[in-house]
Formats: sequence, C-alpha cells, structure tokens
Amino acid sequence: MMLYVKELRRVVFSKIFILFFAAEVFFAFFTQFWHDMGLSYKSYDPPVPGGDYGMMVVDDPPTLTQEATASLINDYINNKYTTYPYGFIHTVHLKGTDKDKIAAILNKLTGITDLDKYASGLKVECSYDDYNQYVVPELGVLDNVSIDDFHALMTEADNILGGGSVYSPDEIMVNFSLGPMTYEEALAEYNGLINDDRITNGYARLFCDYHGIFMVLLPVFLITVYLSSDRRSKMQQLIFSRRISSVKLVMARFAALVTAEMLPVIFTAFLANVRVAQYYDPAMMDPFAMFKYSFIWILPTAVAVTGIDMLLTGLIPAVAVVIIQFGVWFMTAVMGSMSSDFGVFDLVIRHNTEMDRKGFMDNINVFAQNRLFFTALGLVCTLMYVFVWNLRREGRLGESKLLSKMSLHKS
Repeated sequence: MMLYVKELRRVVFSKIFILFFAAEVFFAFFTQFWHDMGLSYKSYDPPVPGGDYGMMVVDDPPTLTQEATASLINDYINNKYTTYPYGFIHTVHLKGTDKDKIAAILNKLTGITDLDKYASGLKVECSYDDYNQYVVPELGVLDNVSIDDFHALMTEADNILGGGSVYSPDEIMVNFSLGPMTYEEALAEYNGLINDDRITNGYARLFCDYHGIFMVLLPVFLITVYLSSDRRSKMQQLIFSRRISSVKLVMARFAALVTAEMLPVIFTAFLANVRVAQYYDPAMMDPFAMFKYSFIWILPTAVAVTGIDMLLTGLIPAVAVVIIQFGVWFMTAVMGSMSSDFGVFDLVIRHNTEMDRKGFMDNINVFAQNRLFFTALGLVCTLMYVFVWNLRREGRLGESKLLSKMSLHKS
C-alpha cells in the first residue's frame, strides 16, 4: 500500500498528469457533455397525444428504397457524392467506368436506362453549394428488386465511392428509413428516461460515451512519460538493484496509473450531476448514476489501455507506442458506430444519446462481456510487462542503439 501511495503521488504531482487532467476535462467534458446539455436537454414533461415527437428509424422497406434510390439519383445527376471514409468529409466525383457502374445500379433498381433524359424532366426543389436537389417521383423500387438485392446494390455503390457514404450498411437505415415517432413510442422513451433511468442514468451513458473516446488516446502520453522517467533521471539501474519484487513494483505503478486516469472522470462526474440538476428536479435524479457508470464503463477502458501501453512501452520506443495508440483511437473512436450496436471486442463503446434505454439494455450482455474482456486483457498485458521488466532488470533484454535514439526522451 505504501508503495502504491508513493507511486500515485509521483504520478499526480507530475507535469504530464496536470496536462492529462486538463485535456481530459476540457475535451471529454466541457466541449462535449457540458456543451450538449446546454443545447439539447430534454424536458421531463410527459408527451401529450397529437404532438410532434420527432423522427426515428423505422423498418419500412418502401420508404427506405424510395428515399435512398432518389438520393443516389440526385448524387449521380450532380456527380457529387459526400462520404466520410475516415471520419472526415470527402466529396467524390466519379468518371469513366465507376460512373457507369452507378448508372447500372440505378438501372437495376428503377429500370431507367437513360438517366440524363430522365433528369431533364425533373423539377429542381432547391440548390446549394453547386448541388441541385431534384424532386424524384415514386420509383417503385421493390417492383424491380427484392429488399435483400436492394441492400446488396447499395453496398456495391458504397464500395464504388470508397466507403463511408450514406449508402453503407451502417448508415443507410439512419439516413433513409425515418418515420415520425408515435405517441406510444414517445411515451415509452419518456418512461425510459424518467422512471427507469431516473434521468441521470441516461445522461451517464452519454457522459461515458464522451469520456470513453478520449480515455483510449490521452493516457498513452501519461503512461509513456511516467514509465520513461526513471531512464531520463538515470535512476533505472538503482531501481533494478533494489530488492523489491518486479511484480510488486509493476502492479503498484499499474494501479497508480489507473487511479490517476480515473481522477478527471470522477471529478467531472460530480460536475455532470450539477449540470443535469440545472435542468431537472434533483429529487427525480439518481445521484450515484454518473459514478456507477464511470466505474463499470470507463474503468475497464483505463485498465486495458494502461496494461497494453505498459507492455508496448517495455518493448518498443515511446514514440512508436504513441503512434500505435493514435491509430487504435482513430480506428475505434473516430470510425466506429455512435449507437449501441457494439461488439465484444470493441474497445470504444458508443451510445451518443441520453435516450434509447431499450437499445442499450438489449445489448447489455454484450456490454458486460466486453468490459470483462478488456479488464482481463489489461491485467494480462500488465503481467506480461512484469516479465519484460524483469528481463531488463536482469540485463537479459536491452535496447538497441536505434531504439534508444527513437525513444521519447531522445526525441
């Protein structure tokens, strides 16, 4: 315990921890959760019959096929396709065989053979950024293809565009199969947030959604700088000569790092309660929800990231660890789904709304398996780091001159 306290004190009083704490609080909380609460908080007044309750994804094949095909026709006529292949906007202009392939897909969907002639008879609804939005009449897509063939053709179109388009399997329903929410559905959403989630459980999921994104990336800087501090201060050989066991020292450092990484989460969980209480009656709230979700949602991420980064730091230069972690963050957080459709092996779990309790609870078993898997992975990686650290301590595993030059303290 004394060793853990000593290591924790070393971490939290370091300059890199101050930067980490400030970055986590600013990026994960103030620019995301705090900001969103000010823009789009939901009233807890129950819905009334006959009101406008917004839109939701519906399983309506005729709507999906009509809207998606009409959109693809518009994109083809304008030859301007908006995609997000790597999480950033990219405009695609097709030519040659790729343009012909889209025309062939539209021909299969609609039976239209001359799209240019077809376009001449359409009325322009509006124009923006050199893009003419045409009014496309009912196409009767399902008269030409089955719904399965429709999805296959739209996936083919997405592949031609390079991926990340509104026609991709992950996005097509959200973009083109929307319908008005009914009173019964709105009431179920209301009851889910107010009665089942007691408001703060719903907002806690949104809170953890934002923190989970940055918990994958930011700790790598804290971990690599902290673990390389002994080498920079030329204390490594002195530590190697101490009688303390490798397991005890490594586990103390691991626990100290995980604790330090959770401090800004716990701090902002308190602020999140205050923020939600500005809009909702505190008597209706679950005061422990933010903290409960922080431990079951974010702590396993911190454990996994810490264990993995400690192991990598023991094997390769710190700069390389940062690059690898940035790649993992980009692939899992930036390019991942923002809904509850996560898998057992998804490091970042997204649920970018305070609503949709049912969607989250339907996937609760996968959530539990996911968090247990990454907790175990972090602990296994830490034990592997013990083995690596012990080899270095015994002089049986050293750094090459090339790796030394690439290390963070040499860069």
